[in-house]
Amino acid sequence: MISIGKRALVVILGFALIAQGCATIGRQPAAKLTGRPLEHQQLFAVLDEVIEKYRVREASNFPVPGFPYLRTDRFLWTMGDRIDGDTHQEWIEAMRQLDLKARQKEIGNLSQDGLQELEKRLQESLDRRQLLVRVSHASEQLLAHDRTQPDYLAAVKASVGVAGEYVTAMRIFGLYPVAAIPVTSATKKQYDVFRQWHEGSLGQLNTDGNLTVFTPGGSEAASRGNLRSLFAPSRRSALGVPNLSLEETKALIAAYAPVIEQDVAGIYDLFGKVMWRNGRVKIESGTPTVYYYISHSLLKGEPVLQINYAFWYSGRYGKNSPGIERGPLDGVTFRITFDSEGDPIMADIMNNCGCYYFYVPRKERIAKINSSSDGLYPFVPAWLPDAFPDSRLSLRINSGWHQIQKVFARKLPSDVIHYELRPYDELEMLPRPGEGTESVFTSDGIMKDSSRIEPYIFFSMGIPKVGYMRQRGHHAIKLVGRGHFTDTDIYDRYFVFK
Repeated sequence: MISIGKRALVVILGFALIAQGCATIGRQPAAKLTGRPLEHQQLFAVLDEVIEKYRVREASNFPVPGFPYLRTDRFLWTMGDRIDGDTHQEWIEAMRQLDLKARQKEIGNLSQDGLQELEKRLQESLDRRQLLVRVSHASEQLLAHDRTQPDYLAAVKASVGVAGEYVTAMRIFGLYPVAAIPVTSATKKQYDVFRQWHEGSLGQLNTDGNLTVFTPGGSEAASRGNLRSLFAPSRRSALGVPNLSLEETKALIAAYAPVIEQDVAGIYDLFGKVMWRNGRVKIESGTPTVYYYISHSLLKGEPVLQINYAFWYSGRYGKNSPGIERGPLDGVTFRITFDSEGDPIMADIMNNCGCYYFYVPRKERIAKINSSSDGLYPFVPAWLPDAFPDSRLSLRINSGWHQIQKVFARKLPSDVIHYELRPYDELEMLPRPGEGTESVFTSDGIMKDSSRIEPYIFFSMGIPKVGYMRQRGHHAIKLVGRGHFTDTDIYDRYFVFK
């Protein structure tokens, strides 16, 4: 056994601590506001305790300590440093609505036993609908009270924060600075494979089964003129993002939904509808389904809108997938980011574990790429085709491994299969056979019944359950370094836009 001297060990651990920083974004101690209505404060306290006990906490966003009626995400957390007196009310209201939406899912997913315990502790009989009404009222009353407190806005800003997906202790004990060297080398080699796919022609890509084309049903390709009107300055909220109705949101999502050209060599290559079967998360391959949600980020320092399309397979199998990555459940997320005028100028892609993340920008809008010192980031194997958005984007995906090998736009063949577009929210409150709902994700943001052996191999990278499928808001996209799919500087960090 090799012996490491105490001095060398201290140097290694110190380097890891300095280089990696904290595992989460630090937050100030919870605000202490006085005179709150006890009835409403107690409701939230009891509800949170029962939700934690029955492990139904909605994990796609983050509680704000000291303010039980607020939750945040990375975009709203970032906006806290940008708001002024005219926009702070809308900022806080956005976090309040985020909390109400999360609580609707938590209450809906609470088991009958959990609901009965809640009734017992509150000493009143409540069904789920009545409970939601009470929570909404308590939320309004606590906000109204807190706004009268001195330095309320400063207290909220000091408490808002988001948790990261990286655990510094794992990196320290895994000797991350040493372990990162072979991972960096392997990542660069993998990038070379991806570049060959994207730089070559479609005819050069291997096909292991039958190439099957899936398109969104009942919608035409995006019309640049019609949809840009949704991004007019008059349509923007105080936070700088478009205010869209439900119908307008659905129209935008349908217009930009991609064509999926899938190499199908087995049932594991058929993406489908997520469902419960015998108490486990399963994929109904006979019902092609893509799940969507809207998010926001920053581009050139300005708030922008994004559409996310996530689809799921029964597993990562077949001869193309590396052995250490094989296991039940798999998926891909494809995201389009619009500039403030409504032009789609960036696409980015990852597997639903957060792996194999890469950018597909519009070339004529990029003035400069700022590469990281290790040469790993940003990974840009392709550019958006000139025909997009007048022609719909197509994604060529290989068998088993489910990697996007080509992003292109061309005339569709006549023989296609339509897929259904459904809101991602359904995954977080999915009906169970018989009665009730349950999220397909744990309270830690990991997809239930997903498993891999990768955590035993890449422990040193500091990502718990690396390789498992993850919920939105929980995608770590770098093994070397740190990065999240929802980081708001994900574009401005590496690109200078014209």
